[in-house]
Amino acid sequence: MKITKQQLRRIIKEEKRKLREQDDMSGDDIVDGYYNAINQMVHEEWAAAAIDLTAPDGAQEVEYVKQALQNLLADLEAGQF
Repeated sequence: MKITKQQLRRIIKEEKRKLREQDDMSGDDIVDGYYNAINQMVHEEWAAAAIDLTAPDGAQEVEYVKQALQNLLADLEAGQF
């Protein structure tokens, strides 16, 4: 599964909207919001593709997600967003 830049922008836009609605959020709350949005997107992708993590190839799917997140992090750190 690959998280596209468009999907990331949508997630960020949604999280910013939520933040504007809640002025008293801490840094931890913001991190939790991003975590929840990305986690939800990953699980929705798995559900849409009928991926069973308990199946023999389930561990490989988790590795794909980990690699995609590492690539995303590298892009963010390089300013490519």
